[in-house]
Amino acid sequence: MKKTLQKTIFHVSKREKKNTADKAKKQLKGNVYGLSRDSIAIEMDSTSFQKLYSKEGDTSVIYLQIDENKKTEPVLIDDVQRASVGRGIIHVTFRRIDLTEKIEAEISVSLIGETKIDGAVVSLVKDSVLIEALPTDFPEEFEVDISVLKEIGDTITLADLKYDAEKVTLILPEGEETNDITLLVVQALQEEVEETEEVFEESPVETKTEEKTE
Repeated sequence: MKKTLQKTIFHVSKREKKNTADKAKKQLKGNVYGLSRDSIAIEMDSTSFQKLYSKEGDTSVIYLQIDENKKTEPVLIDDVQRASVGRGIIHVTFRRIDLTEKIEAEISVSLIGETKIDGAVVSLVKDSVLIEALPTDFPEEFEVDISVLKEIGDTITLADLKYDAEKVTLILPEGEETNDITLLVVQALQEEVEETEEVFEESPVETKTEEKTE
């Protein structure tokens, strides 16, 4: 799926070292790093970030505006830390990027279409694919049409992905080709096995009678 060309600007504030994110104001801690420049501690509105992350994900270019600085800088959401209990976000890391340099990224795999194969299930083997491209050329996701699957044992590999090969390069393990890496496979449903009680034949018990000796 191709991304829109709309420029997304996100506002954050510099965070003083002595301060912590104010939970009452729903402020979220974060930092910006990369391009051989100093890391900057920042904070942002938690609700606004969650809306941003839900819409843009990890691979969309975001233009970060720090405080009242009119100049924005392109970044990617590099890391999102969640609380050990629950799914609340507690820290965000943004990575500065050069829009003219290719970088690597994990692109998620999305299944579309339907398949009706009796007694079978489609099993996703890989839910993301590593690529290299300019940040502005990252696909939002790789869509895989499972309606082409017809029978148990059918597979879809990296070779079946549709993308612009002039802009996007798939990163493969050494010595492997695209048709060697399976994305999903059609497997037979496991038949339910009725539990049966094992019947053990009773073996004769040998008894001994002790002879009394007077």
